[in-house]
Amino acid sequence: MNLNLDKTTFTKVSEISIPDIFYRRMKTGITEIDELFGNGILPGSSFTLTARAGCGKTTFLLQLFEALHYGGYNVGYASGEENTFQLAFNCKRLLINNVQIANETDVDELVKATEHFDAIVIDSFQALTSKKRLNSRELENYAVTSLVNAGKKNECTIFFIMHLTKAGVLKGNTLIPHTVDVNMCIDVDPDNSDDRARVISFSKNRFGPCNEFTSVLTEKGFVFTGRRIVEEKAPSKAQRLKKNIDGVLNMKEPPYITKKRVMKELNLTSSQTYNLLKEMCDMDKIKKYGRGEKAIYKVVLN
Repeated sequence: MNLNLDKTTFTKVSEISIPDIFYRRMKTGITEIDELFGNGILPGSSFTLTARAGCGKTTFLLQLFEALHYGGYNVGYASGEENTFQLAFNCKRLLINNVQIANETDVDELVKATEHFDAIVIDSFQALTSKKRLNSRELENYAVTSLVNAGKKNECTIFFIMHLTKAGVLKGNTLIPHTVDVNMCIDVDPDNSDDRARVISFSKNRFGPCNEFTSVLTEKGFVFTGRRIVEEKAPSKAQRLKKNIDGVLNMKEPPYITKKRVMKELNLTSSQTYNLLKEMCDMDKIKKYGRGEKAIYKVVLN
């Protein structure tokens, strides 16, 4: 998902083609959650989630990801806080069976993982590591930049669980909340006599409203009453790739296959088109002639 934020040419709104990704929201099938995120989660977006200990950060995201699995999405939870046995034990209690979990904290390995998942939880940002020799500030910058960019490139939504200080202030510098698209928080509901009541809210949301939702955190997780059946599972990354590959292979010549033509006919962004054509060249399905925007592509005949 390349939003072309560096584009400097003023263009009339009527002449701008909105990428299909803005309409291809990831749905959980749980009414309250989908409405909370503004009719679903935008693929490739990035989130921070903060809360004091015991407010339910891990529980909420595990329930969210289990629901995404039933919507046809491939989801993973990378933990640097609990080993996989502890995490799996909690998943059993919450009836979570389909989220893939791992003890992975290396930034570069997690960047690679974004190629295969539709959504990843990183628990926590402060636990991230790197084989590069970086001080703490450099590591923060490297981690958030690398992972957010990889998420957008590979259409993998990333949730960063963030630690708070005892004073309730976010640990680390302000680069992280400013870089991501959405900042979320879970807190005890001060207006509810039930100490299990939680408020899930947004302080920033680039791609939707700053909604909030109140639920109760029980031994079995958050209570959601608006459960509905997902009518149709979303196509997987492999299915979407095959569809786009077939779209290119079925293009008639002339005119020649070009990046601009692929973008227009398949309704892809510039970065999506670049990645698609590069992968097809690597697979020997097409051959590239020329360089840059003027390059043309020809189908390799078997």
